[in-house]
Amino acid sequence: MFEVIPAVDILNGKCVRLKQGRYDKETVYDNDPVAMAKKWQDEGANRIHIIDLDGARTGIPKNIKVIESICKALKIPIQVGGGIRNMDTMKQLIDFGVDRIILGTTAVKNPNTLAAMCAKFGSHIIVSSDAKDNKVAAEGWTQVSKKDIKTLAQEAVGLGVKRFVYTDISRDGMLTGPNLEGIKQFISYVNVPVIASGGVIKKEDIDNIKATGAEACIVGKALYEGKIKLADVL
Repeated sequence: MFEVIPAVDILNGKCVRLKQGRYDKETVYDNDPVAMAKKWQDEGANRIHIIDLDGARTGIPKNIKVIESICKALKIPIQVGGGIRNMDTMKQLIDFGVDRIILGTTAVKNPNTLAAMCAKFGSHIIVSSDAKDNKVAAEGWTQVSKKDIKTLAQEAVGLGVKRFVYTDISRDGMLTGPNLEGIKQFISYVNVPVIASGGVIKKEDIDNIKATGAEACIVGKALYEGKIKLADVL
């Protein structure tokens, strides 16, 4: 079943959205991320996508307590990313009840660590492939790797990764429509499920993403700005 997954991005303990991942382009939508996650659950979401933006930028998760509170408040599964770089943090999150752990910088910079994490945590792991001009971004999108998206994806599959999130950074938070060609191309590189993210503005965008073969899409700003009603697209 194709999933539409609402995003809850946390910065300084608040629910925000960034434009193109830029920390100087922040809009605060709610002071209580737990209440926001619960709102999406109440509106019918089957899963929530949570990013600790402080953790993504610094490499140290800063909103663990908020994430724990979200796990306690929700009955649906959540996937969490942002600054998760070691086994202890992964185990802590899974113990809270987090269903999937999203790894970005670790996948780009530490393939040996990624392999060990896949061996231990298996299908709990998602690798986030964040594309900027077909190169992979890391450290909360503040650094661009020399590795291209295809190379990273195929290396990650070889290390045991079973699922990806693909994001075109240029589209993220811009309400300009998704990069359908980029999504299709990325799916062709890997033979595992792919969740698409970035640029959704209307219901047709979600239909078009579904047609690429993606298993799900993440929707953020379009929901927060009222461009899409969750009930209409579930």
